[in-house]
Amino acid sequence: MQEDNSGNEKRQCEEQRRQLADALALAEKLRVETESLKSDNSSLTRQLDSQRMEIQQIQLMLEQAQRDIRMQYLAAVKAFSILIELRSPQLAAHGRHVAELARLIAKEMHATDAALQDIYVAALLHDIGKLGLNDNTLFKPVVELKGEPRVALMKHPMKAESVFHGLAEMAHVAQIIRHHHERYDGQGFPDGLAAEKIPLGARILAVAEDYDELQLGWLATKEFDEHEAQAFLMGASGKRYDPKVIAVLPAALEKLRAAEKVHEKILHGEDLCEGMVLSRDFAGPDGFMWLSKDHVVSRHFIDRVREAEQLHGAALKIYTVKKAG
Repeated sequence: MQEDNSGNEKRQCEEQRRQLADALALAEKLRVETESLKSDNSSLTRQLDSQRMEIQQIQLMLEQAQRDIRMQYLAAVKAFSILIELRSPQLAAHGRHVAELARLIAKEMHATDAALQDIYVAALLHDIGKLGLNDNTLFKPVVELKGEPRVALMKHPMKAESVFHGLAEMAHVAQIIRHHHERYDGQGFPDGLAAEKIPLGARILAVAEDYDELQLGWLATKEFDEHEAQAFLMGASGKRYDPKVIAVLPAALEKLRAAEKVHEKILHGEDLCEGMVLSRDFAGPDGFMWLSKDHVVSRHFIDRVREAEQLHGAALKIYTVKKAG
């Protein structure tokens, strides 16, 4: 009986040693595999770090390329603007006026930043196709042009488009300029497009351009004032112009009129000095005229403005003539 027990204990000890040996072997195997995984993980981390650095370098290169392209684009816009200025300062000024109103209309219509830029540049350069026209054709009211001068004028959108041919960054700008004389009712030129088939930028540009040209006397036989020009545009909604563009025109014009002009500086009471000259009539919070355009700012006017600002808790806008320097 003792021998049987002794034999069992011996077998149990051997089994335990075998199991321990197996466990130690398994542990060693796991250790080796863990070390291998750590090594692989370290190598993978190095590879990922290297790839991240390469991606960052590529991003930097792309950003630099985009900056270079943008600089080239802006340089081209500036060069074209200079050409228009050299041909006619009046034509260049018209472009700037149209561009600012077109930008404000586009903003009211919630255009994207990219669309805003294309519309602004197209408006700035929309008359580049007119550079070869003589002054009699260039500044004569459209309704008075007949025969060859009228045909020559009607070709200017296509000539402008051809100027930008091959400049990929100007593709949308070129399309806007080509179609800015299309009419919403399809009676315009050069392609007779109608309604939504006309690019939105061109529909906006048509309104902004005609607003300025009506006041310059280039579109009708007389010069319109601001209110007459606005009324003309509103009355042609759905015929010459897109109703959606006309719907936001009043808000855009309000912002345009409130903005500083080139010769102006908007000041508040604390900025006023005696001797300054108003560039616009100033009506006080009471609705009465306090000082009219071209009049010199006095100490009494300054005190009155500052008192009103303090009383109402808001700064007033006073448009003054900007002095050189």
